[in-house]
Amino acid sequence: MATTEPKDIWAELRKPFPAGTVGKLPKPFKKDSPKGTCSECGKYHGLPAAHLDYVGHAAVTDRLNTVDPTWTWEPVALNEQGLPAYDQAGGLWIRLTVGGVTRLGYGDGPDPKERVGDALRNAAMRFGVALDLWSKDELESNIDNPESKNLKPGEAKPAHVSETTSPAATYTPPPKPAPVRSKPGLINPASMDQLKAALHAKGLTGEKATEFSQWIIGKDKPENEADVQGLITALQVKP
Repeated sequence: MATTEPKDIWAELRKPFPAGTVGKLPKPFKKDSPKGTCSECGKYHGLPAAHLDYVGHAAVTDRLNTVDPTWTWEPVALNEQGLPAYDQAGGLWIRLTVGGVTRLGYGDGPDPKERVGDALRNAAMRFGVALDLWSKDELESNIDNPESKNLKPGEAKPAHVSETTSPAATYTPPPKPAPVRSKPGLINPASMDQLKAALHAKGLTGEKATEFSQWIIGKDKPENEADVQGLITALQVKP
C-alpha cells in the first residue's frame, strides 16, 4: 500500500498565492491627504498613495484551514465584557497558533471586523503566509528558490532600481521648488537627522540610500527641504 508522506506545513504556508487572489491596497502618504478617484486602482481614497500587494482575510483563512484545520487565534487581552481589548491606538493584538506554534499579530482598521482580519493577516505573515508580498526585498530563504516568489502581473521596474526601492514606485515626487529654494544647503538640520534615522531604520545605507534617493527625487542626495520631506514621506509608506 502506498504511503503518503506528511505535509511540511511550514513549506505549505510559504507557497505563493495565485495571481487572482493578490489585490492592491492603497496606502495614502498622509492620513489627511485630500481624497479623489485614483487613476491606478480606480478607488476613492487619499492621494497621492502607494499601492501595496496583499491577500485578503478570506484567502489567508483558506490557507490556514488547508494547512492546519486546528489553527486558532485569541486576543492578547480582554475587556470587562470579555471581548477583545484594543490598545490606546485602537489596534488589536492577537495570538495565532498554527501547527502547535503561537505567534503574535497586530491589526488596525475602522471597525472590529477589519481589525481582526488585519491582525490575522499580520500574524499569518509571521508564519510565512504571503511574506513575499509584505517585503519585495530578496528574502534570504528564497535566494536559492526564486520560483517560490509570487509573480505580479504588470509589475516592472527600471533596470537600475533594486528590489529594496520598488515599494515606493508609485510615489509622486513633490513639484520642483522655485529656483531660490533649490539652492543646496537650505535644509533644516532636524529634518536631515530625521531622514538619516528613517533610512537607517529601513536598512538603506551607502549605495542603497543613494539609489533610493535617485528613484524618489532623481538626485543622489537631497538638496533642499522639499527633497528631504519627499524622501521622508516615501520611507513612511515603505514596508
